[in-house]
Amino acid sequence: MSDDTDIEALLEEALEVGRAAAGAGEVAHYIPELAKSDPSHVGIAIATVDGGRYEVGDARVPFTFQSVSKVFSLALVLREHGPEVLDEMACEPSGDAFHSIVRLEEEQGRPRNPYINAGAILVSGLLPGGDPVAKVASLQSFLGEVGDGAEFRVDDEVFNSEVETGYRNRALANYLRHFGLLDDPQQAVETYFRQCSISLDAVRLARIGLFLANRGVDPVSGETVLARADNRVLVSQMAMCGLYDDVGRFAIDVGVPAKSGVSGAILAVVPDRMSITAFGPALGPKGNSTAALAALAHLSRRLDLSLY
Repeated sequence: MSDDTDIEALLEEALEVGRAAAGAGEVAHYIPELAKSDPSHVGIAIATVDGGRYEVGDARVPFTFQSVSKVFSLALVLREHGPEVLDEMACEPSGDAFHSIVRLEEEQGRPRNPYINAGAILVSGLLPGGDPVAKVASLQSFLGEVGDGAEFRVDDEVFNSEVETGYRNRALANYLRHFGLLDDPQQAVETYFRQCSISLDAVRLARIGLFLANRGVDPVSGETVLARADNRVLVSQMAMCGLYDDVGRFAIDVGVPAKSGVSGAILAVVPDRMSITAFGPALGPKGNSTAALAALAHLSRRLDLSLY
């Protein structure tokens, strides 16, 4: 990294690039509570493995975890159960929308990867705990572990909105049950709705993503969060599947592992260097934040972040 003055100036540049791109998107309307988001919000936060912390714009505006949560639920399940949990799914890009049912029918219910909704619902059902509240409590505890002891609450309004409108996700869970991959679809999908509704902001998300950039070790506490091999699963799947069917374009424009969510956040990981959260609720046609995509592309070019 350059000195702090250079980074702060560069972040301001990226913020303006993101703001210019925000107008090309629209907030997610299919979850009514997310439709209330302000599309003009744009924020960026960086946490480096050597202790640097930077933020600009709306980096402390709360949003809900949504699909970025899939990385952290999978992390906890890998820690609890080991890599055999992936035996029930593939690890390949889907080429379809994140909530598509088509391939489940074609491929005997086996999700294409753990970061599309079907795969994530399967993972949610494996979280520790006897019911959805307990399962998400275990995830909240894990987030506190990698987030300096902070509390991560569930946004009840967003959760209720997900429950009221989540018919397609229930259909995915029932497909998984039909093919014998899931014992209790109702519990798994409620857990999934609840984990997606955890509230945080860009600064906090960049912080909890640091272990991903440091081969499974939290550089702040020095504690091993995940075995290196399990961390490699998370990060490689982010690179291959984290932006759904935008993943190829993202590899060209940004070139680092990342995971997006429909609340407008993208968590990007630069191995051995930093985690970056870019946030903007206005989404493009494939469900990724237009502001975050543009800001991350600018940062990647200026900081030479691409792994490719």
